[in-house]
Formats: sequence, structure tokens, C-alpha cells
Amino acid sequence: MAAKHGKSGWLSYGAAAARKGIYRITSWSLNINSDQADVTSFTTNGGPIWRSFDAGLNSWDGSISGFWDEIADSSGQAVILTSLLTPATGSLKLAYDDSGGGHFSGGVYWKSGSFGASVDAENPVGYSFQGNGVLTYSTTG
Repeated sequence: MAAKHGKSGWLSYGAAAARKGIYRITSWSLNINSDQADVTSFTTNGGPIWRSFDAGLNSWDGSISGFWDEIADSSGQAVILTSLLTPATGSLKLAYDDSGGGHFSGGVYWKSGSFGASVDAENPVGYSFQGNGVLTYSTTG
């Protein structure tokens, strides 16, 4: 896959059958974590000591940011705000571009939202999420 510019990135959120695009978002970030359990044992040979690890549990989280979109229905940022005020899980899809490039998807809980206003700028907004279960990556759909 050729390198792509981030300007065509997008995301959607909601129940899989009613997933809505989230507009006026300017960036998203995703963190994939894999816990490692230290299983290093004692050594008596006096040589170099190297730690040993066993794979643990995986998790994922991330954030999105952009500008406030005051849609009053159950789509767009309104559905994220509703999920913050009355916690519920929903399906999130994060895509690199809209021309069939790769995307990540999975269930999330929204952890936080930050909102602001300024006399000389658009109203900024930021949201963070916690993955709930399996994260998948696909190059189709």
C-alpha cells in the first residue's frame, strides 16, 4: 500500500447497523497495548542477565479531536456526548482514508470529553475512548 496523506481519514460510531459518521473531527489516534509478565528467574552463573517475559493481556485506547458539531439528533458528536453522559458501549471504526484503505474497528466506551470556547477561534472538542474487547484491522469495507 502506498503512503497516504491523513487528510482523508474518517471515523464512525454507533451500533453496527446504525453506524454514523462523525464530522468535524480533524485527528484520531489509537494505542494498542500488550501486557508482558516478567518471568525472569534467579541465575547463579555470573554471566549477563537477560529478562524473560510471557505475553499477557492486550488492550487498546485512543482519542479524537476536532471542532464542536452541534447536530441535535442521535448522529455525529451528539451520540458520543450521549454515551459519555449515560455510559454505553458502541462500535467505533477508524479509517486512514475513504478510498478503501485500511481501518480499525471494535467496541468502545467513551472515557472523557473536553470542550471549549474562544472569542477568536472555532470551539475545540476532544474525546478519549477505551476499547472493549477485540480490535480488528481490515483492508476492505
